[in-house]
Amino acid sequence: MIRIVFMDIDGTLIPYGEQEISRHALKAVRLLQDQGILVFGVTGRCANQVPDIGFDGVISYDGACVQDKGKIILEKDFFEDQELDWIMQDAKDQGRRVVLAGEGEDPVQDPLQEAAQGRVRLKRPWLLPDETVKEQVLDALEHRTFDKGIVVARIMNILKIPAGSVMAIGDGFNDMGMLAAAGISAAMKEAPVQVQACANFTADGC
Repeated sequence: MIRIVFMDIDGTLIPYGEQEISRHALKAVRLLQDQGILVFGVTGRCANQVPDIGFDGVISYDGACVQDKGKIILEKDFFEDQELDWIMQDAKDQGRRVVLAGEGEDPVQDPLQEAAQGRVRLKRPWLLPDETVKEQVLDALEHRTFDKGIVVARIMNILKIPAGSVMAIGDGFNDMGMLAAAGISAAMKEAPVQVQACANFTADGC
C-alpha cells in the first residue's frame, strides 16, 4: 500500500511551457490525499517559488530545504566566511559563474555584489564534515552536493515508511536518485531515456 508520493513539479505537475498546475493534476493530488496518502512536492525551485496547492511537504533547492506544511523542518547549515571565500576565489580563478537563489521577485542574485554587502549565505551540504579544509569544500562542489534521492531516503527513514510503500514521479536527471529510492516509480514519457531507465513505469502528463 502506498503511503507517500514524491512528485517533481516542472515537467511533471506543470508541463513545460505552462505556468500553472492543471486542474487534472490538482485533482490527482487531492484524490491521493483523500486516501490518506502524503504528497510531497520535490523541486529544484527556490522554496518561495513552489506553488501553494496544499502539499503535505515540500523539498526545494533539489533537497537543500524541507518543509512540512510551510514550516521548515530541515535546512542545511551555511558555509562559514572562510569557506565562502574559498568558493568565490575558486570560481573567479576558473572563470565560473556562481548563481544564488534569492528571496525576492528576481530569484537570481549577483553573489559578488551580495558578498560585498555581507548578505551572502550559501547552503552547506550536510555530507561535509563539520571541520573542513579547502580541498574538501571544493571537491564537494565539483559533485552534486544536494540530491533529491538522499533527502527522500532520509524522510522515508524519519517517517519509518518502507520503500515498497513509496512512489516517486519525475522527468529530469535530478529526479533519478528520487526515482531509484522509491519502491514504485514513474517517469514522464517525455523524460530522457536515462531517466526512464530508473523508473518502473512511464506516465502521461495531466
